[in-house]
Amino acid sequence: MVLTNQHNMGAASDPGAASDAARGVLEARGITKSFGDRLANDHVDLTVHRGEIRALLGENGAGKTTLISVLCGQYQPDGGLVTVHGRTLTLGSPRAALQAGIGVVHQDFRLVPRFTVTENVVLGTKAWGGPKDEDTVAAQASAAGFRLDPRAPAWALSVGELQQLAILKLLFRGLEILILDEPTAVLSPPQAAELFKSMRTLAAAGKSIIFITHRLREVGAVASEVTILRQGKVVADRAVAGLDAQQMSVLMIGSSDAGGRVETRPGAAGDVVLRLEAVTVEGRSVRALDDMHLEVRRGEIVGVAGISGNGQTALAEVAAGIIRPVSGRRESAAAAVAYIPEDRLNRGLVGAMSVTDNLALRRYTSRAMSHPLWIWTDRMTALARRLIDAFNIPVRKPSTRVADLSGGGLQRVLLARELSEQPDLIIAAQPTRGLDVASAAMVREQLVRHRDRGAGVMLISEDLDEVLELSDRVLVLFKGAVVGEYSRGKLNRAEIGLRMGGEGAA
Repeated sequence: MVLTNQHNMGAASDPGAASDAARGVLEARGITKSFGDRLANDHVDLTVHRGEIRALLGENGAGKTTLISVLCGQYQPDGGLVTVHGRTLTLGSPRAALQAGIGVVHQDFRLVPRFTVTENVVLGTKAWGGPKDEDTVAAQASAAGFRLDPRAPAWALSVGELQQLAILKLLFRGLEILILDEPTAVLSPPQAAELFKSMRTLAAAGKSIIFITHRLREVGAVASEVTILRQGKVVADRAVAGLDAQQMSVLMIGSSDAGGRVETRPGAAGDVVLRLEAVTVEGRSVRALDDMHLEVRRGEIVGVAGISGNGQTALAEVAAGIIRPVSGRRESAAAAVAYIPEDRLNRGLVGAMSVTDNLALRRYTSRAMSHPLWIWTDRMTALARRLIDAFNIPVRKPSTRVADLSGGGLQRVLLARELSEQPDLIIAAQPTRGLDVASAAMVREQLVRHRDRGAGVMLISEDLDEVLELSDRVLVLFKGAVVGEYSRGKLNRAEIGLRMGGEGAA
């Protein structure tokens, strides 16, 4: 089995394998890291053994990203040490981490679209990407269970294949400790299943994998061990066996009221509040939306399922009235439209402004907030305090800069601003992406509550479980077109998952 090239650190014949099994391939001890007065990691211990898939769980702000940044050399910790094969790692050095065999696959794959698979794999190494390297890449891909053409350009790959390519870059370098950051966030269920199969193959070949996810059901599906962080501390470090999703959620949140799943009853659909007729939107090289037809009615949640890159952004922006289609019509009976964009910081909020200013963005020109010659700042502050309490926004003061908030905090600010005026139509694009269990549950509860009061909701999400849980109707989006529609009582998870990947599509 060919899985390494340069370092060959993870070979099965490694004489240190027995000692690694006892002490752990990677050990972090007493990792402490602060940012100002915020303690992100508080004496964190982590051990990863050879051939192990270890899940790393925690709410937003629990310290996962900080810990991973320490392990891969991006951050210099305030205290603690990291060893690989018993050798102390030079902390704060990405080069030292790579040389020790630690690599990260980020959520954004960081690939060059016009480069081939092989060219992307060898980028940054001494290899030049010739026929011999193509053969090596093909052999490593096959051994890992990846179906990749070494000569194919990256732009022509599916999102699942791009994920494989990002992992293959680490394997080519001989790295044996692989950190996967939310690897299924943009995958369909069949693609996620393929990834899990490949992860097991890699673990069986001696690779050690740290698997970061917010999807608790995935932990039981692929991981053998789990480490859970809460408020910068390790609160659980144990085998996954015998631990269900509810128990993991309680450990993450610190309360039996952790929730996660939202109990919903069917909505009562009323009049049409949004209609798209034959809508077409041109993308950079292909059509983002192609002859799109859909309706959203008052009192229902219409879920749009699909893999990233199939027209979701264009659909959200057309539905919200942000962009105009090149052909077709958008009709809306909504007096007020709430738009929750997928890029919450850059498209939904102004990072350099305060929480108060962001919450007042829709109301600056209202008589309640302004006079022709000035703005009532005291009224803005009062509004901010009320919304901070109502939406449990995690800030000490309304003047806090929005860019300093975690993903969950950002989404709470955005929801507070958009939903507090009782909109008739809500366009929510990837509203729980990257959020912890508690924040995601809050978002879902808000969408259901507004549906129940009579708003029409379009929920665009790559999380199929979320779509199936909340939606009264489900539309499947593939290459900018609706390829399937399902009512609440006729939802077929397997069929929807296949159609998300373009199989069985009409």
